[in-house]
Amino acid sequence: MKVFLVSDVLDEQVADVNGENAGRVDGIVLTLRDDGPPRVTCIEVSPITLLARFSERLAEWYARRDRRFGHGRGVAFRIPWGRLHRQERAIRIEADADATPINALDHWLRVKIVERIPGG
Repeated sequence: MKVFLVSDVLDEQVADVNGENAGRVDGIVLTLRDDGPPRVTCIEVSPITLLARFSERLAEWYARRDRRFGHGRGVAFRIPWGRLHRQERAIRIEADADATPINALDHWLRVKIVERIPGG
């Protein structure tokens, strides 16, 4: 099956094993090989990768701030290509998004900001 990475994968919706939103495909990582064509290794789901598509400086600024959220933060979250499954409206990953750093910013905003707003 032929897959066009930019039109079929990049910016596609990602859903976790529970069908919950896990962001969008912000980047595609390829491994260069001497004995053949490049191989797709994984996808990246991260504001850092998305920002890097527009400005490396902005991505680095965001990554520095993101490191404050804890261990494993400040870098793009990578999902191995072999753990992806194409569905009708999304790309499904074999993981629970809440068990990964994918939704960490959303969770932080909800706990620290939204829940403190009366009626929020």
